[in-house]
Amino acid sequence: MTSPMGSADMTATLQAALDAAAAAHRTCTIPVGGNRLSSTGLGYSSNARIVMAGDLYNDHGPSVGTLHCLTNRTGGRLSNVTITGAGGAFVGAASGSDGVTRKGLGIVGTDGFTVVGVQTAGPLTGFGMEIKNSAGGYLNGLVLNSGVNMPGADGLHFFGACSRVTGSNIAVQSGDDALSFTSENQESLNALMERITLTTMTLDSDAFSCIKFYTGTATGQATIRNVTLIGIRGRITQGPTGCPLMMRNDGVAQGCVIDGITIANADLDFGAATQDGPTAYLTDCGNVTLRNVTLRGRRNGQFIRAVRCTGLHVTGEVWDTIGGNSMTDLVQLEQCGNYDIDLVVRSATGARIGSLRAVNAGTDAAIRYIGVTGS
Repeated sequence: MTSPMGSADMTATLQAALDAAAAAHRTCTIPVGGNRLSSTGLGYSSNARIVMAGDLYNDHGPSVGTLHCLTNRTGGRLSNVTITGAGGAFVGAASGSDGVTRKGLGIVGTDGFTVVGVQTAGPLTGFGMEIKNSAGGYLNGLVLNSGVNMPGADGLHFFGACSRVTGSNIAVQSGDDALSFTSENQESLNALMERITLTTMTLDSDAFSCIKFYTGTATGQATIRNVTLIGIRGRITQGPTGCPLMMRNDGVAQGCVIDGITIANADLDFGAATQDGPTAYLTDCGNVTLRNVTLRGRRNGQFIRAVRCTGLHVTGEVWDTIGGNSMTDLVQLEQCGNYDIDLVVRSATGARIGSLRAVNAGTDAAIRYIGVTGS
């Protein structure tokens, strides 16, 4: 529960407290109450230890500098930062005009970070929590609510050159993608994102995606690889758009790579989304393993549509929760190779309809439409 936002601008007072605590090598506690930041966001230092007893209200927009409540504002690299939740949250104030982008916590350019028990609360029109160009991190017990059904309001967003991050017990309710891994503009030019492992997550998105991997056309030869997600439950809660799992390598022409992604023990639900399309949509990816996954509720499309993917290995179940769909196009593979797909097909009630099996050690020259292949 967040406290009401105070009327006074606490930016200068809290920044002075953060700086004094860092200089004295002691913990800084954000005081109880709704602390308003209307001048700009706060900046942490190397070796910072910050306890969130109170709320930080982001009441500033892009014209005043940083968009986060709290982040690295030095322009250089920092290290050894610990942020601990103690009842307070990173909150978006409701007073901004349309178009104001307000983010929660930003771990930016930081080597060695720990974020435990932290909360964000809407209406945040930007990322609830962003990890950008940072390495060597540990996340646990996060509750992230971006609170606005609009593009950019991701829950937990990894951006650019991130590596060696582990996390567990994370719950997200976002307006845009619940969990995203992206290299999408000049800020992530030729970035390498790798060795990220997250377990036991609930990922609900109002619309867009529960899990998204993406490279853009302005990133040079950016790479996203060796990401493991285990124990995931996610759904699209409102719509009208949505795709529970998206892996889209739009930067393939200039050499971008999405490779070595494992998602295991996952249950992903199309929920209330009304957009036609697949439950899982993958383009130009390599060595993707979906192990023991349950995909629910395709919307007049396929459960899986893969385009120019190699090394796709899938096991689990698909539940056709929308009546009247054709059972002849459950999986669509376009110029894919070295794949092995083995799925049980169930109705909305969970009754077994049959199974689906597709294997090819080579590469398809045309599109394959795969329906129920066995009992």
